[in-house]
Amino acid sequence: MLKLSQSSKKIKSFFKRSNGDKLLLLKSFILCGLVRIFILLIPFKRLKKHIGIHNEESSFDIDNSHYKFIRKVAWAVNRASQLTPWQSKCLVQAITAQRILMSHNIYSTLYLGVAKGGQKELIAHAWLRSGAIIVTGYSEMGNFKEVARFSNEK
Repeated sequence: MLKLSQSSKKIKSFFKRSNGDKLLLLKSFILCGLVRIFILLIPFKRLKKHIGIHNEESSFDIDNSHYKFIRKVAWAVNRASQLTPWQSKCLVQAITAQRILMSHNIYSTLYLGVAKGGQKELIAHAWLRSGAIIVTGYSEMGNFKEVARFSNEK
């Protein structure tokens, strides 16, 4: 019963959103799927050429008018990744958000990090920053040591 009421709240919340937000959520959902397919099919060596300039960083100073949209992208990508029937983890989310921001001429930097997990295995994480906002991957980024960054600012 509790689960049903939470679902109905989410549905009501969705329908209260603007058409622009609904469209952004749909776009995020579709892009999460496409990005997931690319990650599975394309070797990272080739994929990284499309995510930015290696070891470059975009500016922390961006036009103030972009911040509201960046926050909406963060919401939409996070929400869409929770709804996908496929895995939409950190790298999928970071690339999805990066692509949406790029389509609005908003620059960002995608970061890759590693940490030691149990049994001395390495675990990886990706996060995306645009201006001073961490768009995706914020909650876990502090646990990882940055090993690469890719800027799409030219």
